[in-house]
Amino acid sequence: MNNLYAVLLAGGTGSRMGLEVPKQFLKLRGESLLRHSVKRFQRFGLLKSIVVVSHPDWILDTEKELADLLDPNDRIVEGGETRHLSALKGIGAVSYDEKDIFFIHDVARPNFKQNELYQLVEQTKIFGAATIVSPVTESLVRVKQHQNYTKEPLRREKVYAVKTPQAVAGFMLGELLLEPLPESPKLHPTDLCTWMGERPVGIVETDFQNIKVTSPGDIVLAESVYTAD
Repeated sequence: MNNLYAVLLAGGTGSRMGLEVPKQFLKLRGESLLRHSVKRFQRFGLLKSIVVVSHPDWILDTEKELADLLDPNDRIVEGGETRHLSALKGIGAVSYDEKDIFFIHDVARPNFKQNELYQLVEQTKIFGAATIVSPVTESLVRVKQHQNYTKEPLRREKVYAVKTPQAVAGFMLGELLLEPLPESPKLHPTDLCTWMGERPVGIVETDFQNIKVTSPGDIVLAESVYTAD
């Protein structure tokens, strides 16, 4: 391993939450979700640089929000049409080699832990990619599209919920980037695991505290489980 980089995905517009500002600017304990993610990666202390990927309409607001935090090696870049294209733009903003490792993180998750980043690195060295996961506690069933019934229960001990941060090595990126993307944005990978396809992905288990803020009510829950790690 040579260098570690973090690509922070902050490209929302607020439309899904019905807010005037994107969710990355929502306040949690007095600071935005975006600032929480940047600070957590900075506390990790091993990063070469951080790349924040922003929606073009919110670049100036993102620059203002992070003006006192980002180091000279860090940067803010415009995102793409999909989450995957935004991740690619973040990765493409860095000159890297096959031994480097990228963290990819959705800033809507403000509560990951420092020790998980170390574990992600170790798993990525082995598999080329790794992800945070958590056990599923509810019963699960499979429902086919356009059907309103199920007849297939799933064994929850074999299923994990995928979260971020995730990590990918430069040598694996060299392989993944050779594969053409589907023409339809709807078929683009939705995270690193779907991009990896059938390749093995290392896992690092987390707990309920790694909540994703996807609706206004989630910020209340995030407040209740927040830790300063």
